Amino acid sequence: MNERLKKITVLIAFAATALFMSCGASFASGEEDPLLGVREGWAWPVVVVQPPEGWDSSSGASIKYAMRTAEREVSLERKAIRGREVTFMFSDISGVSELPARLSTWRAMGVAAVVTFADPPFNAELSKLCRENGPSVLMSGGEETAIYSPNGRPYPYLFAFDLPYYARANAIAEAVSAANPDAKTAVFTDILSAKLAYGAELSSRFLKTRGIDTLDISTTAYRQDQFAPQIRELEAAGVQFYICWLDAMATLSIWQSLDRRNTDGTVCYSGPPRQILTDAEGMLVVDKDILLERNDEGRRVIINKIRDSFNVIVDDPVISAKAYSLAKWVIGAYRRTGSGESSPIAGALERIDDIPLMDETLSIDKNTHRPKSRRFGVLRVAGRAYESYGIVEVFSAEAEESELTYPEKGDTTTGGEVIDP
Repeated sequence: MNERLKKITVLIAFAATALFMSCGASFASGEEDPLLGVREGWAWPVVVVQPPEGWDSSSGASIKYAMRTAEREVSLERKAIRGREVTFMFSDISGVSELPARLSTWRAMGVAAVVTFADPPFNAELSKLCRENGPSVLMSGGEETAIYSPNGRPYPYLFAFDLPYYARANAIAEAVSAANPDAKTAVFTDILSAKLAYGAELSSRFLKTRGIDTLDISTTAYRQDQFAPQIRELEAAGVQFYICWLDAMATLSIWQSLDRRNTDGTVCYSGPPRQILTDAEGMLVVDKDILLERNDEGRRVIINKIRDSFNVIVDDPVISAKAYSLAKWVIGAYRRTGSGESSPIAGALERIDDIPLMDETLSIDKNTHRPKSRRFGVLRVAGRAYESYGIVEVFSAEAEESELTYPEKGDTTTGGEVIDP
């Protein structure tokens, strides 16, 4: 009787999934129903959660084609993975309220891994529901999601493709150290923002461990001319680098104060590249995705790989490259274990060491559940554009997580651009 009930439960799960999932049966001409292999027992199911723009967007299609390409590569192997394949099922889940029911269905189907391209609030809720008991959650970003448990170890079923948000503090320190290891540096922050203040504290700490003379400057309530007296004092003290854990407008004001004095000081902005800062000639910014965006050869390779499989040209080769990498990460875990059970898959995910990302090969750090290192591009404003200025490598073991990693509400410019880092 128990065995019969178990079979009925699984059949119900498959029926529910047919309603819950946009599985891609009509995704490409000739594609089989992805559930076929799962029903017949020769394919392991992996759920993929859509990006905020949805599956019908250019980024959504670029993700699907990339992951289907990795899936097809396995199916074309003579013996696949010990006679089995991996099939990606593209979920149409619309919000966190659906998660408990969906997870119940996915677990009944034997889903051991969920790859998510969703936004941080969704990923946070998904992580809470899966971190102790599975299935494994692989976040395409994961900057804003804490993976560490209270015991100082990663939760067994949480993984992220990006380093934590505060890895940018490491990247900035590396960039300043590479530019001039003997330069005196000032680190500005807004004491009313816990998020920015912690980033500034980390930057200062990393600089000091590298032997760089560093001054900590806290401020509030910016005015256009507020920084002029401080800049005069810092310049007289020999400061050459000004690291700003401030919003973009305040950072621009510091640059303007230096520019009016015609000094050689260099301003470093802690946030991502902003259009509003392209007037700030010589300003430095670090960016985690720019190396992928400007990697012409890497973009060409992933575009051709997908074109050869499906005869289409994707619109977003960068997100395709990430999706392909995440697919190879998951597939690698199944190769290692030959099992569809959640616990062995989670154990294998933390030991994968050959994940391709354009011209890089990533390895996972079992102590962080993130890549052991990621490269950041250093950009310099020149001629109202961001030019490539260098590359720094940040190790996940040295990057800190914090409960303050969720974005605070930022100021906006006239155009609605969020300018808080």
